[in-house]
Amino acid sequence: MIHFLTLSEMLTILEDQIRNYGGRYGVRDLNLLSAAIYMPQSGRERGFFHKTVPAMAAAYAFHICQNEPFIDGNKRVALASSLVFSDINGYGLDCESGIVYEKITRAAEGGLSKEGLTAYYEKYAKRKKPRKETRKETRKDTRKEEEMEGYQ
Repeated sequence: MIHFLTLSEMLTILEDQIRNYGGRYGVRDLNLLSAAIYMPQSGRERGFFHKTVPAMAAAYAFHICQNEPFIDGNKRVALASSLVFSDINGYGLDCESGIVYEKITRAAEGGLSKEGLTAYYEKYAKRKKPRKETRKETRKDTRKEEEMEGYQ
């Protein structure tokens, strides 16, 4: 099941980017932000318009760049949200971060189409290996379950 980003998660990403890299926090246009958030999950009864997780990640990046819904940090949030979305859905981009930001900047300036950005994400997206639990995590989870049984 695909986990799509929510408005709350997107605002958290914005807050993180502004806190770490500067700028003014705020939403310039909530309707444009909502449109960008819902674009990757749009579709019809036969499925999503964006068929893969990398294509959906590129859609987040492209539409945030084009819509510019924030007062500051639109390109940073576009990149960060696409990477967060990819990560929580089991993907990562296997390329240099500077190149990815350059692609985002080109998309924001109108020099790279949505199809071009999607092709880039599709090319460099790599499925991540599932994370294995460590013994320490397993013991900790077992202790929590045992503690919870006492409350039932």
